[in-house]
Amino acid sequence: MLVGLVSAKGSPGVTTSALALASQWPRAALMLEADPFGGDVRAGLGSGEWPPAAGIMEAVVDLRSTDLDVALDRRVHRPTEYSPPVLAGIGCVGQASTLPWSRIGAALARLPGADVVADCGRFAVADGVTPLLRTCDVIVLVTGSSLRAIRAASRIAPLLQEELDVRPRDPRVSVLVVVPDAPYPAAEISEACRLPLLGELPDDPRAAAVWSDGDRPGRGFTRSPLQRGARRLAGALATFGDNQRGAA
Repeated sequence: MLVGLVSAKGSPGVTTSALALASQWPRAALMLEADPFGGDVRAGLGSGEWPPAAGIMEAVVDLRSTDLDVALDRRVHRPTEYSPPVLAGIGCVGQASTLPWSRIGAALARLPGADVVADCGRFAVADGVTPLLRTCDVIVLVTGSSLRAIRAASRIAPLLQEELDVRPRDPRVSVLVVVPDAPYPAAEISEACRLPLLGELPDDPRAAAVWSDGDRPGRGFTRSPLQRGARRLAGALATFGDNQRGAA
């Protein structure tokens, strides 16, 4: 199963959400950093200490002579004992359009023994990541709850539905609200976007900094509001994926 997380604009916490979800997935999962504007996971969760050859660019080179599972064994890195395995993203703007996203996505969607949560960053039609989104089983639009965030999210929601060829309210494209009620509630945001509401993630700066800035987790990290919320959402997404496969 391949789940793509994408935002409309700004910094609503797509990378943090993807890492939290993958860390709480009910079975084996890895996080793919596919932000077309350059990833931050090496500098955040990795604190700048990341194997230089552990990333998607090196995995793509491997794919010229080997299968995806072999390439992932070589290039995926688990930076801490509490994090999911991560395939780090591109290093700079402009590289995304050079990658074979359709091939990568199709292979990841069929990856045996593990699901993939992809941080697809900010959505733009011509950014080079759209072919990856087309291979996703589920797309999650991540947004904040300000008026600016909602307006931006509501504008790209129909474009995301087009990529998966689904109608409004189809749960294959849903919305995740980060820090709801600031000031608009998640239900109103879902209605404005005409997308089903996957759920919410709370304002939890201490736990979020573990994923965004590499802070050491405190004793209550696994029971933090962020991790508990991510556990519920990960379970719902995994169950939906299982049901979709069962109906196929």
